[in-house]
Amino acid sequence: MITYSLEPINITKELILSKVSEEQIFEHYGVPIKKGLFCSTLRRDKNPTVALYRNKSNRLMMKDFGDGSCLDCFGLVEVKFGVSYYMALQIIANDFGIISRQDLSKNKPKIKYTGTKIEETTQARIQVEIREFDEEDLK
Repeated sequence: MITYSLEPINITKELILSKVSEEQIFEHYGVPIKKGLFCSTLRRDKNPTVALYRNKSNRLMMKDFGDGSCLDCFGLVEVKFGVSYYMALQIIANDFGIISRQDLSKNKPKIKYTGTKIEETTQARIQVEIREFDEEDLK
């Protein structure tokens, strides 16, 4: 005989990230995964002012230089839907099929997942070569 547990699942960011990637979440809600600047999906933005990067904790972050905001994928959902952190977790879990809540509508993906990953960046190594001034430099 099969028994089912009716206990509610405790939705955490760790649980969600064990099932889907940060890149998948960003693309699902309309943020393109690419290097360089792009226009904000959260506000009217005529000039590209948003970039993605990995922070020191290796979390994928969306930095908007236009309004100064810096959001992870959960913060993106909070702002996009005007909800609390707890509700953002519920929305993401419902949209990706981790849970099924009848009281929440499923949000269709805004961008089909491309599989693109933003890797952790290494610090740039800047080197200089010292030389004597030549005639052109002295002019």
